Amino acid sequence: AMSYAFDHDEMLEDLCYSLYDPCTGIFYPGAWMASTKNLEPYKQDLDKAEALLDEAGWIDRDNDGVRDKEIDGRTVPFEFSIIVNQQPLRIAICTLLKENLDQIGIRLNVRPVESTVLQDLTLNRKFQAYLGGWGSGTDPDTSENLWKTGAMRNFCNYSNPEVDRLYAEGRQEFDRGKRAEKYGRIQEILYDDQPYTWLYWRNSFYGFSKDVRGYVFSPRGPYHYSPGFGSLWKPKQE
Repeated sequence: AMSYAFDHDEMLEDLCYSLYDPCTGIFYPGAWMASTKNLEPYKQDLDKAEALLDEAGWIDRDNDGVRDKEIDGRTVPFEFSIIVNQQPLRIAICTLLKENLDQIGIRLNVRPVESTVLQDLTLNRKFQAYLGGWGSGTDPDTSENLWKTGAMRNFCNYSNPEVDRLYAEGRQEFDRGKRAEKYGRIQEILYDDQPYTWLYWRNSFYGFSKDVRGYVFSPRGPYHYSPGFGSLWKPKQE
């Protein structure tokens, strides 16, 4: 419901200036480990979001504009807080989500915090929701610590026995084609389950001086990984 409520197009076009690509899961489309299925990016559909909430029993019983549900004999309003670091773009995305959720009867409180505080709260599971991001890594196995049951960075406490099994099998498989099938299936399961609302793939932009040589791109960029700055040199001027 959250993924259908969010205005992905406004985020990409207005907040990200159309510089980033819509995200559909944990692996970038075209990467060898990505799903070969056509996973369509979510689009805002408020009617579908409301239908899912109705189906789950979240309705506005007292007509105060906020959905609620009876849990353990107590009426609980659908209200929660999202923590986010103090990057302007990320705060703007959370503010957009707040506006979107208000349209379907959900009250969201945006709580900007320092990055160190965000890290502490997520590691100790002392939050209701958060906005975060991560690199996809050079091998798909590195994503296991986000999705395996009980993993350290599995901040949303996601648990799916099939995902756990596929990660274990992928680690033991040497054939890249067979590995790709397993990791692609993981991506499809996570797309269906939506433990996160996928936002965007952040493209990187680099400027290079014509006077400097030796730029070497690693799978993670030109600067941060070997050979990095150590490979740069400048021709001696005549």
